[in-house]
Amino acid sequence: MRAPVPGQRLWQASGANSIAILLVSGLGLVGSYMTYQAIKGQLLPEGKVADIASPFPSGQYLVAHGGSTQMVNVHLKTLDESVERFRPWRGQSRALDIFRLTPLGLHKEGWQPTDPAKYVTFGTPVLAPCRGEVAKVIDVHPDMTVPKMDRVNLPGNYVAIDCGDYFVILAHLRSGSITVSAGDRIEVGDALGEMGNSGNSSQPHLHLHAQRNLPKDAPLGGEPMWLTINGRFLTRNDRIHVNIVAAAD
Repeated sequence: MRAPVPGQRLWQASGANSIAILLVSGLGLVGSYMTYQAIKGQLLPEGKVADIASPFPSGQYLVAHGGSTQMVNVHLKTLDESVERFRPWRGQSRALDIFRLTPLGLHKEGWQPTDPAKYVTFGTPVLAPCRGEVAKVIDVHPDMTVPKMDRVNLPGNYVAIDCGDYFVILAHLRSGSITVSAGDRIEVGDALGEMGNSGNSSQPHLHLHAQRNLPKDAPLGGEPMWLTINGRFLTRNDRIHVNIVAAAD
């Protein structure tokens, strides 16, 4: 009697079983690739890095987008200079999107509220993350109801700070909350405004990025830089715990 060929029974399986095997194998490969990209996204690539102080007051925060691969950071798609519509926004390609959480880990009141004030992030103070000069301020856009987004004025209300070797942009700020003007000198921790839901924002959060240069015709079109906060490279789902101890009188 002839010995069976190893694996012969596998390929003699019914059509339905063969399809199931191929499907499971394909899903396994996809899952492995996604896992690899997620892990890779946690690594800080080589290159110039802008290290800033925390722009938040005491509290707990969650990174919604951040990291070095598109799997964990949707902003990276605008690095593609071959796409003309991405070029004016290339400076934000290595940005962070950050929410504020309650001590219980919640970020909103109720089930998918449309009022941005129902989100914990909304109205949270935004602090200067570096010492420098306010380079540009935009505070003319309304806060959007959730989940509507302003597809024309993408950053919404924002503050751009000249930190010396780079600029930091803090965007989607609350309408009417910005307390600084272009030309103001600021120190780390100075109040800038409040987190809001202006611009291309699906719900209240702080958009934060660093770039070289601040082009006049496309302020967010500078050369993007990797960003760390107090030396920490943040990626999607990272938690940030800020505890600012008030100075004694």
